[in-house]
Amino acid sequence: MPDRIEQVDAAGWRPAVAAELDAGAHWFDWLGAVDEIGREEAIRVIVRLAPDADAEGVRVETLVPRDGGSLASLRELIPGATWHEREVREFFGVEFEGGDNRPLLLREGAVGHPLRRDAVLAARVVRPWPGGKEPGEVATARRRMVPPGVPDPEVWGERVGEPASPEEIAASVQGGRVRRRR
Repeated sequence: MPDRIEQVDAAGWRPAVAAELDAGAHWFDWLGAVDEIGREEAIRVIVRLAPDADAEGVRVETLVPRDGGSLASLRELIPGATWHEREVREFFGVEFEGGDNRPLLLREGAVGHPLRRDAVLAARVVRPWPGGKEPGEVATARRRMVPPGVPDPEVWGERVGEPASPEEIAASVQGGRVRRRR
């Protein structure tokens, strides 16, 4: 049986986690986030708790706005959540009120939040994608592929008119077959 999922609003985040801890879910497994771009203008933040390491647990989930989203920190309830909150803050841009705001993994001066789906992976744009063919394979034997994280050139880069919409960015950064130009 899969974990039970409890979806709460941002204001109910900390009280919902406290209630699960009081109900016996003392095992903190992880806290993470998922960028919902293209579906919603939000970041989904998830914490998984269980009665013990091998038991089925509960996932408490909430949505926060992509820009300026914040949640109450769980550090007083679950001391081990501090590191995870710092990761979510740096990689997705979600602030945790009352949390640990020290830098974590990104180098000083890093721009943006690299695990958001609209973040352009510059290393993949500059270097050719090695997955075009396997050693010994003829180049025409496989369709040209774009790696995940590299948007369509028409979406990223110089554009005339309005900037790309979140839906357009989300559709273009999934990787896959290169569209033929007409």
